[in-house]
Amino acid sequence: MFHGIKNLLPQSIQRAGLGRQMEAFNVLKAFSMVVEEMFSQNIAQQASPAYFKNGILTVSCLSSLIMQELQYREQEIVEKINKKAGREIVSKLRYEN
Repeated sequence: MFHGIKNLLPQSIQRAGLGRQMEAFNVLKAFSMVVEEMFSQNIAQQASPAYFKNGILTVSCLSSLIMQELQYREQEIVEKINKKAGREIVSKLRYEN
């Protein structure tokens, strides 16, 4: 039976054990896009997603001022990431300097 690649690719990714890595990559990418949309280019360059695990996205900030700005708008950032992902995938952000 012939199956379209659109159907086979997600199955192959899951079988290869790459589903979580792809999911994490998409969350990191979504964070970068959301921060660029919400903040100035200066802030976007000083906050980068480090890793995603168990619903928590860890973000590296170059200054405590940037970290505070992100914390202040954390709920909005999480909502926008989840909207881009199409589901509730990120529950909170964790920050590191």
